[in-house]
Amino acid sequence: MQLILTSDTRKCPSVEGLTLVDATTIKQYEGNKDVVALVCSRDVAQVCQHLDIPNLRLIQLFSAGFDHIDPQLLYSKGVLLCNAANVYNVGMAEFIVYAMLMRAKRYNRSIKNRNLRPLRNYRYITELAGKTVGILGAGNIGSQVAKRLAAFDMHVLGYDLKTDDRPYFEKIYNQEGLAELLESCDYVVNCMPLFKETEGMLCKDWFDLMKKDVTIVNVGRKQLINDKDFISFLKQNKNATAILDMFEKIPNPITNPYRRLSNVLVLPGVTAISQEINQKLKELIGENLRRLACGEPLLNVIK
Repeated sequence: MQLILTSDTRKCPSVEGLTLVDATTIKQYEGNKDVVALVCSRDVAQVCQHLDIPNLRLIQLFSAGFDHIDPQLLYSKGVLLCNAANVYNVGMAEFIVYAMLMRAKRYNRSIKNRNLRPLRNYRYITELAGKTVGILGAGNIGSQVAKRLAAFDMHVLGYDLKTDDRPYFEKIYNQEGLAELLESCDYVVNCMPLFKETEGMLCKDWFDLMKKDVTIVNVGRKQLINDKDFISFLKQNKNATAILDMFEKIPNPITNPYRRLSNVLVLPGVTAISQEINQKLKELIGENLRRLACGEPLLNVIK
């Protein structure tokens, strides 16, 4: 009987031979000739890539990111790595816009005076129109963000290591134009993928170039940010704002330095969650499992 392993049955369609594993129990399947596919989170895939599972042909990730997983190593074993690209784009883009609007409309000031109209903080409320946003990462998610913010009549700029031309961006900068980009931004949205070259990229050199009242929305991985430099910037610039959805688990409000800052809002890991995302993920997994069984080309293969 062919086995399909998964680290979360809730995210998978109902298929025969579905067996639950985690980063520890996956090791029990080394040498097992019945396993043909693994549908899982990154942490399970990171363990699996070093195992010998003879007839494994597909590792399908729940995530778009595949950091610390080696596609070439898997390919040498006859295993194709597929991610969940284009599943999360719309949901994440909508949430980023929501976060920016919360800041522009000063949700944290206005709601406190909602019953006293003369005391409402109208002088704090701003519009997105006419402001400049810099989107770090002009890939699938960044492009969806740009599409929506362009409709708000914002000046939409981008930063990307690999491309300088995408729809909805007025201009995309590479490394040589970084200073010009950051100095002009009222909002900075980080949705860069995590690779060796992007780890710790958001550091003092970057923050020093930003406006003192910039709003930074981060939905990228936490490792992209130098925590010490970021916290120092936020402490020194009380008019700056950070809206962060970058923690696997909501951090402790007492011990976590971000949650102790009044100009930081920490979201509980909700940017990539919606009913529609769940449905699209199930459809993608189901389609790739069908294609695997029929010997057809798979979707979202990482090369």
